[in-house]
Amino acid sequence: MAQTPPPIDNDRFRSVLGSYPTGVAVVTGIDKQGEPIGMVVGTFTSVSIDPPLVAFLPMKTSRTFQTLREDSDTFCVNILAADQEHICRTLAAPGDKKFATVPWHKSPGGNPIIDGVVAWIDCKYASVVDGGDHHIVLGSVQAMDRSRDTTPLLFFQRGYGRFSTGPMVIGSERETLHYARLAEIAREEIERLASDSQLECSLVAPVGHDAVYVAVADHSPQRRANSRLGARVPVTPPLGTLFVGEPNGLSEEAWLSRLGKASPETYEQARAKLARVRARGWSAALVGNLTPAELEQALIVYSNPQRTPEQERSFLSCVSAMFDMHEPEQLSPDEEYDVLQLSVPVRQACGKVVLTLRMGALPPKLSGSTLHAYLQRLEACASRIEKLIAAQAERTPA
Repeated sequence: MAQTPPPIDNDRFRSVLGSYPTGVAVVTGIDKQGEPIGMVVGTFTSVSIDPPLVAFLPMKTSRTFQTLREDSDTFCVNILAADQEHICRTLAAPGDKKFATVPWHKSPGGNPIIDGVVAWIDCKYASVVDGGDHHIVLGSVQAMDRSRDTTPLLFFQRGYGRFSTGPMVIGSERETLHYARLAEIAREEIERLASDSQLECSLVAPVGHDAVYVAVADHSPQRRANSRLGARVPVTPPLGTLFVGEPNGLSEEAWLSRLGKASPETYEQARAKLARVRARGWSAALVGNLTPAELEQALIVYSNPQRTPEQERSFLSCVSAMFDMHEPEQLSPDEEYDVLQLSVPVRQACGKVVLTLRMGALPPKLSGSTLHAYLQRLEACASRIEKLIAAQAERTPA
């Protein structure tokens, strides 16, 4: 007699099925008040060519799908592009008027097409059938088009990512090499600063959604066995503030969206930290509860190009644990601080921030006046580097 298999654990089911990547789409429509509505789905699939049918699987508890179904007999599937994660997070978050910050235009069927998507498919409902705790929605395709020749947004192990071909990886490497060449121009300057201060000094560049160490000079007493050269950190609140809003960095909206489903208070704190950095022109992070060894290990894991979303979340949990330690409101001259790092921007002649100059491995219990003296040295060094970069640009043919 065959034994009855044990029930499938819900968490294990999600974990195993999460090992299969899916595309990310937004199903949109217009409600009875004439307002755009939409829901993020990771279950969209093609079904049939003849007749042309597609499908998606909303949860039965979804109120957005209930409104979509009751208010219209058509819908539009928007295939999100890899650079539209912030739109995905905006539309997946709770709340009303989600389309207030999402640009869109009407499809032939009158449904919202989100600007910049890879493709869109206008459909009529063919059928809605039971699928356990989900509906299985079949759509009869009425119109469709590719809007943009780019890669789609992917969902894998509860994290977002993108498809990368060999040439795309090379493109990212070329971008990093460009910044490494700029950093090489400043090599003597950061070596001198590190030697004079007996600290670690580095130059960091924005590459995609990350900040990459492109030059490191370590003259601190506790010199690391492994250099941070090539290491990556995500440009996500509260990190990367000096790059936010720059032409080669993330927009403020995209930066904030990387908080995910955080509380409104956390969003406000992140905005306040960003405003503080912009007003004073420098960034600071204090030492938190995590040990230097724990931080270093987290950085190694994140810098692995083969890291999984689970490993990325582990790093982000470290960042979250130190959220309050970044961008203190002030460094009072007479108070003492344990500082993880200080950073200032390095700009091109046009004013664009191309690098940040960082100082780390600082001694404990430094007074605010000492830290401000370090910041002045950083700013003076950054100014010299800017002149070197400008001189190099003048010598390089356009």
